[in-house]
Amino acid sequence: MDKKHSSRIAGKQSERTMKTGESTLYLSVLLVSVGFFALLISAASAGFSYDMDSVVPAAPTPHVKTKFEREVGKMVEGSPIAEMVPYIAKQDPETAKYLVSIAKHESNWGKYSPKNSAGQTCYNYWGFRGSGDNVTKSGYSCFGSPKEAVAAVGSRLDYLVHGLSLDTPRELIVWKCGSSCAGHSQGDVNRWIGNVDLYSRKIERVAGIESSR
Repeated sequence: MDKKHSSRIAGKQSERTMKTGESTLYLSVLLVSVGFFALLISAASAGFSYDMDSVVPAAPTPHVKTKFEREVGKMVEGSPIAEMVPYIAKQDPETAKYLVSIAKHESNWGKYSPKNSAGQTCYNYWGFRGSGDNVTKSGYSCFGSPKEAVAAVGSRLDYLVHGLSLDTPRELIVWKCGSSCAGHSQGDVNRWIGNVDLYSRKIERVAGIESSR
């Protein structure tokens, strides 16, 4: 074998060795890269899980008072009906003003109201008489909470004001008399109308309610 031929063989063997080395190097780099990315993904997943577990729940949206709630709340401050103002404020404005003004005449905003057999308040500040078993001996409805009371009495007033269009104190005297005022003194009737009218106008003014009269 001449030197030239031997040189060619050696060159080919060297080329094959280099290619094998390069392939091995590429494979090593690839394996290291895959391992590195797998490590990154694992770390990211662990971090994401930790962040999710440590999220603090969002604070509830603070209650924003309407003008009615603010102003009428000041008007009735210190009286039992004060705790009902947030519920009353959610009623239709016309219904809401009569809930407050009628309660002023009937119970002085809850200071003089029916009690149940255990001597507890019935949350009935309107002289409301409804059907059901939970009533006093005098026939006044007893409610389990301020919210329940406003819902029941508000529903009845809403029907009178909007369903029957009895939207003035003089027309709403049916709340006191029923179908007829024959059994009531005219003085009592006039006082009821006068007081409800006086306070409903005050509420219209401070709460910005447009009068239907």
